[in-house]
Amino acid sequence: MADMIHYISEDLKLDRIYLENLIAHSAHYYRTYDIKKPDGRLRHISHPSPELKTLQYWCAENIFSLFPVSNAAFAYRKGLSIKKHAEYHVKGKFILHMDIEKFFESITDNHTFELISKNSHLFIDKPFDIVEDVDTINNICLKTGRMCIGSVSSPVISNAVLYDFDNAIIEHCRTHGFKYSRYADDMYISSETYIDSSIIDFFIKELEKKGFRLNKKKTRFMSQKGKRSITGLVITNEKKVSVGLDLRQKIKSMVYNKMIKDEGDPNVIMGYLSFLKDVEPLSYNKIIIKYSKYGNVIEKILS
Repeated sequence: MADMIHYISEDLKLDRIYLENLIAHSAHYYRTYDIKKPDGRLRHISHPSPELKTLQYWCAENIFSLFPVSNAAFAYRKGLSIKKHAEYHVKGKFILHMDIEKFFESITDNHTFELISKNSHLFIDKPFDIVEDVDTINNICLKTGRMCIGSVSSPVISNAVLYDFDNAIIEHCRTHGFKYSRYADDMYISSETYIDSSIIDFFIKELEKKGFRLNKKKTRFMSQKGKRSITGLVITNEKKVSVGLDLRQKIKSMVYNKMIKDEGDPNVIMGYLSFLKDVEPLSYNKIIIKYSKYGNVIEKILS
């Protein structure tokens, strides 16, 4: 039986010795930099080189995409979006938001070894032993034993790692009449009845079983008395999903400044308009109609 490096070499038509050297020294094939979060703190990004990224794509497609993912996971899945995620909770009069602390960085080679060992039966027909090749997979997809933000395989791995956790939360919430979802590290519970804070303890225990911690600073209860938001989108009292008044006004202002004063970045404005069109098509149409008296809105923005 051939090892995985041989299989990758044959599949991608790459020299085996070249692959061995790349995989053995993969930690050196990242460009690391920081970006500011909305709260002013820094987020560390480790961007893989094109060569390493190719191998990560290969692992994501040929290995980790085969693992089961819970229906509660809305991020990084084809056909889903933040709008569909928000719509899942649109009837929730009460909403609880929780966050997993340092989510990607908390996923280690122990998680991937457990995941691969548990799902090794999915690779019976492959010409390599998936369990014996776990170190190769980890060297490709993890940086010095930990998952990092920037790796193209991190999203699919994270959903697979939390499969059992998500399902345990789904079952627990079902007994209380709650709906649960997760968008990457953001976890939400919604209900038409009051959500007692005791459920947070259950989340903490289940997260600890998987080696994660709850970011208590980001735990937030929401109700109809105030603003209810799901991954940045607003749930209205009419049970609809909205971008929110502030963002809607911002987009109107951006279009006005571009159409009347020729100010603003066309790509940025089009990005916001595309987002508005997806979430609130009626609001998008109103803006287009309002400024059409000055000409073709899209053409003028891009000109």
